[in-house]
Amino acid sequence: MCITLICEAFCCAGMVCCKCACCCCKSCVDSTIKEKVKLTYIIMNVVMFWITVILFNYVQSIFDKFWFIIKCPANNNKCFGVSSIYRVSFTLGCFYILMILLMICKNKVSKAINEGLWLLKIILIVAGFIGSLYIKNLFFQNYANFALIISGLYMLFQIIMLIDVFYLWGQKWIRIYEESHKLNGCMACLLICTTAMLYGIAFTLNLYNFIWFYGCTVNLFTNFFTLIIIVGITAVQLLGWNPEGSLLTSSAMACYITFISYTSQASCPEKSCNLIIYRSYFGAIMSIIALVYLTFGTTDTNLLVSSPAIMDSQKLKDQDHEKQPLTRQQQLSYANKIIQEHQLEPYRGNQYIVFHFIMFINVVYMSMMFTNWGSSKITDSTGNSYKLTYMAYWIKMSTSWIASLLYVWTLIAPRIVKTRNFRTNI
Repeated sequence: MCITLICEAFCCAGMVCCKCACCCCKSCVDSTIKEKVKLTYIIMNVVMFWITVILFNYVQSIFDKFWFIIKCPANNNKCFGVSSIYRVSFTLGCFYILMILLMICKNKVSKAINEGLWLLKIILIVAGFIGSLYIKNLFFQNYANFALIISGLYMLFQIIMLIDVFYLWGQKWIRIYEESHKLNGCMACLLICTTAMLYGIAFTLNLYNFIWFYGCTVNLFTNFFTLIIIVGITAVQLLGWNPEGSLLTSSAMACYITFISYTSQASCPEKSCNLIIYRSYFGAIMSIIALVYLTFGTTDTNLLVSSPAIMDSQKLKDQDHEKQPLTRQQQLSYANKIIQEHQLEPYRGNQYIVFHFIMFINVVYMSMMFTNWGSSKITDSTGNSYKLTYMAYWIKMSTSWIASLLYVWTLIAPRIVKTRNFRTNI
């Protein structure tokens, strides 16, 4: 009996996973040009950072001729790894500032530059990075301090987006469960199994945190506090004060909070308190997820209907049509005009200005992720771009607590602020 139920659950999970994969592929193929352009910028950022990390940390010898320009400590190339991350972040940041200035024009030129000229953009970024090698290290030491402050603010923005992602995930699956009769049983199994699995991962990881980081009282308190948070958000969720919430959302938050706590304790420099020493790019991965959500999860619809320019064009067409019938050529001309206005509509407002500003903040934030919140200094002569420090420890721990507080607020806000509508349409 149990084996049959397990096999059925796996079959249902496989069916739903395949359907989700197909939906994802279809979403990418059927996505609008606006979404494809934004996704291209995100991919470009990721590729640039990873290429930089690989080149300057593992094949530094090909850049030996630049060490006398960068002037690393002890006259060697050991600081290339740290320096290169700040330099590529600075280069991409300048690129997005340039894009913001070009988007201010809000015309066809803005559209052409934003959606095309990709080879020229890549050449410009590469040339900018090479040019940054001639900038003294002192400038990038100050840039690291600037990045630390900006990244702290961006971190709050990212937490809010991730909470929204978890809510949308739960709402989407529950809606599929309620509307799809064929997949009703499968979705029920998938919802229960996924929620149980996420809670299992959270509690198991928290248990291992007690084992891996048992040497310090602070870590012991942190793990107990994280356990209390998980139980607390689940209890508040069961009260049902937020109709948009679900145990799936709470289980995803439990995993996120526990893993942030884990990465925080893994950043502890004391060997007696930290049995695991490794590089964690979890923050960078979460940042990518948040940007993808920003691209596909906040799409404006019905631009064709709402555009004032298009409405004026339609009124003009109707007036001319009342006077005399339109020829086929005139109809095509009107249609082309409406299409062009529709394509320019995202550039009439501040949509892309905001997007490129967020991308600017993101590339600054990524420099902190790849250096463990600036733990590695350009002046260091060790060549290690990822070090363990108490600053990174407390920043990550604060992230876990802030995420917990924000999520608890979303659960109790409908109960406290009853006059506001907290429902979302998906």
